[in-house]
Amino acid sequence: MTRVRPLRLVGIVAVAVAAATLVRGEATPAPAAVGAAVDLAELCIRVRPAFVFIGGGSGVIVRPDGLMLTNDHVIGRKRSFTVRIGDGRSFRAQVLGCDPVGDVAALKLDVPAGQTVPHLELGDSDALRVGDDALAVGNPFALGVLDQAPTFTVGMISALNHTQGNYAECIVTDAEVNPGNSGGPLINMAGEVVGINGQISTRFGLRSNTGLGFAISARQLKLWLPHLEAAGGGEVKHARIAGLEFEAAALVAAESVVVKDVADGSPAARGGFMRGDAIVSLDGAAVANGQRLRGLLGIYPDGQTVPVVVRRGDGEVRLEVTLTAPARAKLGLDLVRARGSDLAPRVEQVAEGSAAAAAGLEAGDEIVAWAGQRLEFSSRDERRAFDRMLKTSVNVGDIVLVKVRRGGSAEDGGEIELRLVAK
Repeated sequence: MTRVRPLRLVGIVAVAVAAATLVRGEATPAPAAVGAAVDLAELCIRVRPAFVFIGGGSGVIVRPDGLMLTNDHVIGRKRSFTVRIGDGRSFRAQVLGCDPVGDVAALKLDVPAGQTVPHLELGDSDALRVGDDALAVGNPFALGVLDQAPTFTVGMISALNHTQGNYAECIVTDAEVNPGNSGGPLINMAGEVVGINGQISTRFGLRSNTGLGFAISARQLKLWLPHLEAAGGGEVKHARIAGLEFEAAALVAAESVVVKDVADGSPAARGGFMRGDAIVSLDGAAVANGQRLRGLLGIYPDGQTVPVVVRRGDGEVRLEVTLTAPARAKLGLDLVRARGSDLAPRVEQVAEGSAAAAAGLEAGDEIVAWAGQRLEFSSRDERRAFDRMLKTSVNVGDIVLVKVRRGGSAEDGGEIELRLVAK
């Protein structure tokens, strides 16, 4: 079985670079012209000064004032580090902001006033093609501790726009990366950072690369950087289009995702979405199915406004929607505690003015289906799990279809379907 794990230390060298005298300049040399023959040894020498040893992992400086990037799993809960950069100097570094879900962190080196440090530019990951050459820089298995130098591996871009766990729209490469490469840069042949390496595919429990590495794209990094810098050492949240419910995949038209319902007053409603809209692109990227839509949304931070094109009737309409982080909803719904073998989720009380009240739920209702799933509990643990879900897993803007059995009702064999909009 193939497993994916973060790279907490760093890996086997596929390209060894001979020791070379480095000129301690404060600016990184200009990259070679795209399309020109690339001297890999020269490229390794050129990018090395901007590499960062941090903890047991890696990082890269992307601005001359000392702004650096790494993985969130590299920094853990620490907020201050002593780091060493590729030209041999050490600096204190403070965490500016992090994204635990997307596994990105930004730090600032304490660079003396009036000085700069070597850096690499963030490149255009959208310009990558499968088959392009790629260079990974890192500290696999802490090998850099031995000679105070990072290691370099070379390979190609194996796939693009891939979703791997929480890594959305990520880059797949066969340049060997291993535990310790985490947070290090994936470099194109122009010497630009096109991704941050963070996960590998492993087999049989072995903590080493089996041919696939996954990198967070430079496109995502550029979107997140302003938010990470402004986070004050805290977290930046991922976002979604709140207030949409989608048709089941089997009912969706080809190469689109069809909107089944829109919550009144939600960001989706304010953005202009309507029932029956088929989402065909988001921020210029084609949306073929729900998985692709989730992947695209996964690269955006809370508060980002994105253009969306929908097919409506015989034409297409361009909308703009502001993405928002999930926020837990308070449904205003209390259930009767399970007693003995009676595990049925019956409504004990409904708060006035709540989402549950607006949906039409009443005290005494027995909930027989939630979001299309029939409720048949065989243990108190299952019933308690449902109770917790009501309090912790429903977000503002979610639209939930609820079926209840109400005494004296003759509708649909005694069951009534209600539409609950969480708020």
